[in-house]
Amino acid sequence: MVEKKRRKKFKGGYSKLPFIFNFVFNFILSSILIIFALPGMIVIALTIKIRDGTPVIYKGIRLGIYKKPFIMYKFRTLSREAEKMIGAEVLTGQVASKKHLMTSLGKFLRDTRLDELPQLFNIWKGDMDFLGPRPERPEIYEKFCRHIKGYDERFIVKPGLIGYSQLFTPHSSPKRVRTLIDNRLLRKKQNLFWDICGVLLTILVVVQRTIHYGIKLIWNNFIKVKIFHSYKEKRRMERIKQDESVVYIGRKSNGDEVFMYKGKLLNVNEEAISVYSNDEIGQENIILKMETIYKRLFKKKKSKIALCSGSVYKKIILTDDPYRYAYVIKYTPLSPLNYYMVRQYFLHESVI
Repeated sequence: MVEKKRRKKFKGGYSKLPFIFNFVFNFILSSILIIFALPGMIVIALTIKIRDGTPVIYKGIRLGIYKKPFIMYKFRTLSREAEKMIGAEVLTGQVASKKHLMTSLGKFLRDTRLDELPQLFNIWKGDMDFLGPRPERPEIYEKFCRHIKGYDERFIVKPGLIGYSQLFTPHSSPKRVRTLIDNRLLRKKQNLFWDICGVLLTILVVVQRTIHYGIKLIWNNFIKVKIFHSYKEKRRMERIKQDESVVYIGRKSNGDEVFMYKGKLLNVNEEAISVYSNDEIGQENIILKMETIYKRLFKKKKSKIALCSGSVYKKIILTDDPYRYAYVIKYTPLSPLNYYMVRQYFLHESVI
């Protein structure tokens, strides 16, 4: 009762009339999208069944408006035993890959967000909106979220198929970072125009990502291997090429970071970076300052930095090259904020 009263006073919530308009809009649009998406959902379901068996649909308990539990639907991307193995832990793609929890189609479905398509039925039923904070597992809320300042503000509106922070931050971003983004957009008065823009933007991005991943899969697994007879790479993690990126390498001295060396940052994956340098770097207990240039449409370029600890995993002496050494350095971000910076600006994991 208190939460309902609070909702009426909160800018992010709907008043009675817009709430009715929103409900009608969600029902009509979800019905239309279900009809258009049904052939694709059938193809995905059959592919999952053939390659990974049943169940095809994952049904999980999530917290909705006023913390009311509901059943959320997704295409299954993890093994049948995954939920028991995970328990009350936040699952990232890196953890799923390491523990071999991901199904054969799981990474593709997660990266393109096609695994979320069955949630159109949640919107049709009235459990969710198109735009809103993503629904949370009860056990994750109790263990990680309930003590985060302002986190409960999300429960004054319905959860969304399209999460505010899901659009603009990587899936594995720290909960505190995502809460700040969710709450900032909650305070923006909701209206149908905002919902429609969010839906259209997400459809365009998902289509673009699906086409991109589809072309890459065809090129790497069919054209290169079958036609050009190239070696098929079996890397567990994709390397993200870095443009205009450098890394400063040093050590801690009297509590401060002192950077003595500089290198060219070539590529990054979830565990390691590849670096060219003219300096001979020590093996253990090094500090990395990774720096890249972030380009925004119609805005000036900005420098983005992530601080990490690291150790040299491999060193190669180069010949006939402007640089003397090539290094593979395993890294660990020094804080949740630095973890977010790595995923957002170096691994480019956000939808937008």
